[in-house]
Amino acid sequence: MSITSAPDAVRHTKTPESTENAPRQANRRRALIAGAAGNVVEWYDWTIYALFAIYFSEQFFPNSNPTASLLATFTVFAVGFLARPLGSVLLGRVCDRVGRSAALSVSVMLMAASSLGIAFLPTTASIGIAAAFLLVFLRLVQGLSLGGESAAVGAYLAESAPARRRGLFTSVYPTTIMLGTLMGAMVGVALTTFLSSEQLASFGWRIPFVIGGVLGIVGFIIRRKSHETLDKTATPEPRPVRTVMKQHRSSIWVTFIIVGSAGLAFFGLVAGFPALAKASGQSGQLAFEANTLALGLLVVLVPISAWVSDRVGRRTVLIVGYVGLAIASIACMGLLASGSVVAAQLVLVVPTAMVQSVLMVTLIERFPSKLRGTGFGLCFAVSVALVGGTAPMLSTWLLGMGLLPVFGIYVAAMCLLAAATAYKIKESAFLPLRK
Repeated sequence: MSITSAPDAVRHTKTPESTENAPRQANRRRALIAGAAGNVVEWYDWTIYALFAIYFSEQFFPNSNPTASLLATFTVFAVGFLARPLGSVLLGRVCDRVGRSAALSVSVMLMAASSLGIAFLPTTASIGIAAAFLLVFLRLVQGLSLGGESAAVGAYLAESAPARRRGLFTSVYPTTIMLGTLMGAMVGVALTTFLSSEQLASFGWRIPFVIGGVLGIVGFIIRRKSHETLDKTATPEPRPVRTVMKQHRSSIWVTFIIVGSAGLAFFGLVAGFPALAKASGQSGQLAFEANTLALGLLVVLVPISAWVSDRVGRRTVLIVGYVGLAIASIACMGLLASGSVVAAQLVLVVPTAMVQSVLMVTLIERFPSKLRGTGFGLCFAVSVALVGGTAPMLSTWLLGMGLLPVFGIYVAAMCLLAAATAYKIKESAFLPLRK
């Protein structure tokens, strides 16, 4: 007969906390995988339009002036952003009523379908002006998808996270934005290496969209199995948009300035860098390579910066990041004008990582659970649409006017305004998520 010592008895006794830990940790792993897998695909699909616009612009908007064709193509890029607020309202409502998981599944399927549509879209030479209208329609669908994606994935990741690691968990969203954009850039490097400019303009630009559509179907399968984080015991808000407008006006303005400035810098100077550099007369392949290197560094630096924000606070990271980004934006324009393509891209990396790492979590922490999808999603989508979405179009127009340095000044001014706004907001990193 053996006698179990008291320490052994304690060691082998399962507490309620330990029995809860395993399924909770499994759910967190599934949340990270579902959020990451779908978001990578969403942003890959979204970004390749900007990256390959220089090659297919004349297929849909024929013009004797290549800059005019590119400007028209980037106008359609901006139109896609204008659909994001509607997507955030529609899928944000699904997110806050049906569940985060359902909204995530719908958003990735919409993106997959629209990407495949663009991949097989006939050109203006085949079906006339209908090609341009169909391209606009498919970009609108992509905008609806991405508007809903930001609403759902942000709430989903924040609600799945441990209290003191919310910044790190939520940084999966910006990290996978960079990763999806990086995938697009890597495809760009590969295609510009093995295909000529004529082949890219003829058929090569379709290849990235086919890849994106197939990956989107895979993302849908993964997201269908994700667990739900919505608190369904809370009474749903009957008119969420009106409630946000009336009760969260300060959050609307904070989001508009902070997100709009980040979107302006990212879409104008990072995601749109290859097209901007090529239109400036620089090597398209070198621009893709510089962009790929920068995005690879961002994938590493964004979660590190988010981890720091869990310890020192969101405000500090935002303020330092925006001041640095203001300086880097001016430097980027000067370096690009001098032909230093790689340096022009890399100078943006560290401040971009700091800003992007804490944007989402800072703003999600401002909204209660029943309004989190609609509130954050709508404010985020409107600010990105009005400021960030117009960045490639504006930079291309200024380039055509010989005024590209003005774009750098505009970005810098917006970043300094965002830094001042971040200074005034309340620190939320060390508070529990609002119910």
